[in-house]
Amino acid sequence: MSTRATTAIPRPLPRDARSMPPAHGFTLYEEAMQQLEVASPSWLRALRAHALEAFRRMGFPTARVEDWKYTDVSPIAREPFSLPPPPSPDLLAETSRDRFGINASATLRFLLGQATHEGVQGCELPNTVRVHPLRVALTAEEALVRRSLGSSIASDEAPFAALNTALVQDGGFVHVPAGTRVAAPIQLLFVNTTVARPTILCPRNLIVLEDGAAATVVEFWAGHSPVAVFTNAVTEIVLGRGATLTHLRIVEERDGLMHMGTTAVRQAADSVYRSRVFTFGGRWARVEIQTRLEDAGAATYLDGLFIADGPTLVDHHTAIDHVSGRTTSRQLYKGVLDGSAHGVFNGKVFVRPGALKSDAQQMNKNLLLSDDAEIDTKPQLEIFADDVKCSHGAAIGRLDESALFYLQSRGIAAEDARRLLIYAFANEIVERVELEPARATLQGILRRRLAAAPEENAA
Repeated sequence: MSTRATTAIPRPLPRDARSMPPAHGFTLYEEAMQQLEVASPSWLRALRAHALEAFRRMGFPTARVEDWKYTDVSPIAREPFSLPPPPSPDLLAETSRDRFGINASATLRFLLGQATHEGVQGCELPNTVRVHPLRVALTAEEALVRRSLGSSIASDEAPFAALNTALVQDGGFVHVPAGTRVAAPIQLLFVNTTVARPTILCPRNLIVLEDGAAATVVEFWAGHSPVAVFTNAVTEIVLGRGATLTHLRIVEERDGLMHMGTTAVRQAADSVYRSRVFTFGGRWARVEIQTRLEDAGAATYLDGLFIADGPTLVDHHTAIDHVSGRTTSRQLYKGVLDGSAHGVFNGKVFVRPGALKSDAQQMNKNLLLSDDAEIDTKPQLEIFADDVKCSHGAAIGRLDESALFYLQSRGIAAEDARRLLIYAFANEIVERVELEPARATLQGILRRRLAAAPEENAA
């Protein structure tokens, strides 16, 4: 395990040290893109072609890239992935139940990255709010999609985002017009299931809140498959002046599922972005959040919890860019690692020249429950302005023996005392979820995982 903090900007390395091609070459991805071109508008075909060329130039990152130093992508690079088949009727039931039981204003359901219906379900939206599968929005909201898609993330600099753009097929589209406040949450439910061969999914979510708009969006990713399924998801968010978005993202995937989730946010003046990220297990998972505070008064609040055991990797990267002064950011991420799990947290805060009065705080806390568990934590500040208030920190530890002794002295069994302390550590993040049904569901997931932990570890 390690903890590191730096303000240095890494020096670029030669391309051959920084990237590797897929083990099977780029042909499979080129053929997959061609399958999607038949019904695509010309502007999307051009965007895909540019993105695939960028991915071909970059390849997959290696450990020589600073941001990927602790994250091995070879499980992804070596698989001969193909696109998923159309969902069959007998599999559509996989998405039928509401994972949260929340009273959503609208729900979009996806199976293997593809919407199961052309429209939303349980729709109680204001008439002016638009929620569609992306494949529908490409036609129904073409002007807005064309203007916004790719505006928040630079695919030329991010290989996984480039691959997503090249193979984008479907996803969620949410547009809340100026001054509109959506009271009940909007839910995007993604379910994966067993496939016959290694499969790549590239869902793209696009969320646009105009000036003064407010909404809550819940992304839930679930499923299992013994055969490799790689979800390479991108969520782009554009917030207008004074807009407020609460964004809840839960990843609960098992077995051979691998997950790369990128969220890119662009914030105008006085906008507020609240992110709550929860990652539970999976074979390989990395979640990135990039936010740009472009104007004064913008604020971003990032909270995260990751829990893993067994031979798994769970990686979280955040990058908050204070482009303008008088902007605020807060981060608190917690990790609980058991067995031979490997966790990574890399949090960056950039304060640009002239971004005076920026206020940033960042903290990562980690709990290691076994001798084989490992955490690499690297909080970073890169400050190029004076008159700012910035701080960061990281902590790594084990369960408090004195607290364990105290609970046992009060008649609580040793294993129950252990579970109580782990639950209390993790529940601090869960308690920050404003949506009560989601909070209750997350607490249930915590209890189930803690109850199963001793048996799983013994196995």
